[in-house]
Amino acid sequence: MLKFKSMQSRLTTIFIGISFFTMLFLGSCGIYGAVQENNRLIAEFRKDMEENAQLQLEWQTHSALSVIENCYQAQVRGELTQEEAMQRAADLVRNMRYDNGKGYFTIDTDQGKNVVLLGTEAEGKLRIDAKDPEGRYFIREMIHQAKLGGGFSDFMFPKPGFSDPLPKRYYTLEFAPYHWVIGTGIWLDQIDRRVALREKAFVQNMKEQVIRTLTGLLLLEILFVLLAIFVGRRLAYPIMVATKRMRELGNGKLRMDSQTEAEMEALAKRDDEFGAMSRAMNEMNQKLYDNQQLILRMAQNDALTGLANRRHFAEFIQKCSADTMFTLISLDLDHFKQVNDNFGHQTGDAALLILAEVLKSQFTDALNVRMGGDEFLVVLTGKVDHAVLEERLRTFMRQLIAVYQQDEGLQCLTVSAGIAYAKEQPVPIEVLMNQSDEALYEAKACGRSCYRVYQG
Repeated sequence: MLKFKSMQSRLTTIFIGISFFTMLFLGSCGIYGAVQENNRLIAEFRKDMEENAQLQLEWQTHSALSVIENCYQAQVRGELTQEEAMQRAADLVRNMRYDNGKGYFTIDTDQGKNVVLLGTEAEGKLRIDAKDPEGRYFIREMIHQAKLGGGFSDFMFPKPGFSDPLPKRYYTLEFAPYHWVIGTGIWLDQIDRRVALREKAFVQNMKEQVIRTLTGLLLLEILFVLLAIFVGRRLAYPIMVATKRMRELGNGKLRMDSQTEAEMEALAKRDDEFGAMSRAMNEMNQKLYDNQQLILRMAQNDALTGLANRRHFAEFIQKCSADTMFTLISLDLDHFKQVNDNFGHQTGDAALLILAEVLKSQFTDALNVRMGGDEFLVVLTGKVDHAVLEERLRTFMRQLIAVYQQDEGLQCLTVSAGIAYAKEQPVPIEVLMNQSDEALYEAKACGRSCYRVYQG
């Protein structure tokens, strides 16, 4: 057992031991927190990627369905026979592509007979009993989801030109007049690759943060050791105060109570080593608190535009009362993919930043949300004057296009919008979002660069 000849040596040893284990605990907590935060961000990124992919599949499938609907209307008007209308619809859908030609559509009857599949030999054949390697009757599941009003199916299926099946997510809709099931899908390995790249970046960033934290803690520990050498009996009280605060930091308590704050302020006014230690602790405490607040802001705001993200939007909705009257405006840039393909993602990011700034200047009284990609949402609460709101929207669209016209790389961009009002009584936010999306799809179908109001 250690024997100390003086209180100074005893206090010095105790102080060094406490500071060392506190720093060790803080370092462990910091590393653990960084790992947990990294895992959470990766999980949220994957979730966002899957949600964006599902929204894309739904939008693309509705686009294909609108093509079939146009052929059916031609049949109804007597311009085509049913056989001619069905053949034209099948030919048009067979030739439709998206995602640089990787995305295609299929059509099956509700009895499982294939109508459209890239012109392969599968067309015209019954595949109701088709199973994937895991034994799932995926054609039956696709038909079932379509008859429910549209839904997703997961199964294993090979890519065109390959034989090895891969996980695929498929969205299907029913076109009842022809007893057709129309759908399109995405292979999940595309999402896996993007998540892997993002995870690599997150891990590298986490490593850098851990190194900085450990370096800071090491330097702080060295400072505490040096200060401990000069500790004496008359400094017992300051040690007690500092130790108390270090324990609070170790327990994650970044905000001090009034008593501790007064003690630390008195200690910080000293001109000796304990004053320096107190100020260093206060600085560390402030930095930890600032970092905590920064993480909270990053969790609620889109990193590129600074607008609210989906998480912020969800929290905002949860805080609203059940009788809140919402008005939603769904926005989507037209020809955004063309800008990314022709001028690069930096130009695309610039277009998104411009939209965000114009949006914030025009809708200062709303929650402006970037839902993902080039999709945005304006959320207003309370009763609104429809005419005034629509004039504000038109002003926003004119201002945005005027800015885009000043840059050659952005001149092709326009914006489409869909408005959904809660007119007489509150409407569930999910219903209102679907309505604003339908109005947006209608604006897109009407030639883009315009807006439509949901009239259902």
